[in-house]
Amino acid sequence: MMCRNRRIRLLGAGLLVVMGLGLASSWAQAPAPGSNILRIRGKLIPTKEKTPVYQTSVRSQTSGRPPEWWRVAVEYETAPEWIDELEFTFYAYLEDQSAKNAPVMFRGVVTYENVPKGRHVADIFLHPNVVARMGQVKQVALVIKHNGMVVATDSTSSRPNWWDGFPPKDGVLLNRTQTPFALVDYDSYNFIRAASPAR
Repeated sequence: MMCRNRRIRLLGAGLLVVMGLGLASSWAQAPAPGSNILRIRGKLIPTKEKTPVYQTSVRSQTSGRPPEWWRVAVEYETAPEWIDELEFTFYAYLEDQSAKNAPVMFRGVVTYENVPKGRHVADIFLHPNVVARMGQVKQVALVIKHNGMVVATDSTSSRPNWWDGFPPKDGVLLNRTQTPFALVDYDSYNFIRAASPAR
């Protein structure tokens, strides 16, 4: 009888363990908020891009090698047939070498409109003079929103929400339409909403 009770207790404990593992597995496999709308493919990729050269009838006033822009891009995929708009907020952290390595957090917002189903690329830039003066970007983060709700995030750091620990500086990170890259692969990028005029 005692052996039988012991077997029952062991069986019950085993069932609890299995149920617990199943519950943990279901939580681990639960889709992230917004994953039915958008998912990021790959990682944030910072690169250096030389200023594109366009052939015009006007003689260029510059000479030498074209300067290098800092750029970060991310590939993402959307599921709905159409999305009215998606808001991408990029964060770029660096230590300003012209100010005794003072921490600086640049923030730039890009809003894409009329986004069709499929794969897309979003990117943002830093002017060559900013990089030359202040130094290289140390960390990058991205927050994507739809209708005001965060649907995806990505970061070059494993520390969660680290970008919230720094006061952001706007107006330095540039979207594609604010750079000489606006006409490069024009049809490969979604329409960017123009910034609202200052009042």
